[in-house]
Amino acid sequence: MSTDLNASFDEQYVNINTKLKKRFMRKPNVSEATNEFIGLAIQCEHSEQPSFAGQTYIGAAKCEALAGNHLGEAEQYLAAARQFIKAEAKILALKFDSPDRENLEAAIGCYLQALSKYPDKSPIRTSILMELANNLVSLNHKLEAVTYYEEALEIIDESTMKLMYMRNLLNLLIDCGKYDNALQLANTIFDSNKNIPDGILTEIQVSRVLLTLLVKPDDESKTESLKALFDDLMNDVESEAIPFNINLKLKLQSIIISCTVGDLQSLISVAPDTKPYLTTQQTELLQALYSEEKDDNFVHS
Repeated sequence: MSTDLNASFDEQYVNINTKLKKRFMRKPNVSEATNEFIGLAIQCEHSEQPSFAGQTYIGAAKCEALAGNHLGEAEQYLAAARQFIKAEAKILALKFDSPDRENLEAAIGCYLQALSKYPDKSPIRTSILMELANNLVSLNHKLEAVTYYEEALEIIDESTMKLMYMRNLLNLLIDCGKYDNALQLANTIFDSNKNIPDGILTEIQVSRVLLTLLVKPDDESKTESLKALFDDLMNDVESEAIPFNINLKLKLQSIIISCTVGDLQSLISVAPDTKPYLTTQQTELLQALYSEEKDDNFVHS
């Protein structure tokens, strides 16, 4: 790297930009500047200055754009985005506030810039969207992540991958307390997939039961498969659509009856024995049911 290693970050950054302007941005100069920006970015990474590294990778991305190398531009924007995410995580780890979300907004902007360089149906777009969504989840911006999960789902055609992503989105919606949306998605998952593995099918069906008890949709808005789920479950009808073992089936029946008649004590009694069968999100739903029944009992007492 030709810049002075002992110079400050600002001096080095300005020095690269100045050299770029001297010969009317000819491609050989652009290529040299790209390498120097990358070198400076790596230096910032080693110095644990991710925000500076992100800014410098943006400089490299702009050089790649001038050279007409759009894939290289996308690669540098992704590198920048990852550094800004590190910078935001660092702030959170130190318990500092980030009200303007400067690093996070920069990261999102860089991800979207990279995204724009690929065709609409490119699998790389799916990877970028999921990386952005997962980073937002890790930084506790779960509701914001939902949008990018949904965008990724629109691209995916392969059935198994689509099922797994829909399942992840369902759990994310539950985490966000978006129970109406979660129930709609759970219904869509069941109704649009004919060959769901038993383990996942059990998980989806349990979530549908608990979500229905929380959302309380009227009969007209219930899907036919949702009505059949409750009818078969409460009437002990054997069905491939409800691959529950006998213990789980009995627990779900007790929960449904307890919620239907507003029996808070029965719900409290069945909850501990039910939790071993539930996912983390389903346990949250059961807790939400308890809180709702408790509030209802308080209002009517």
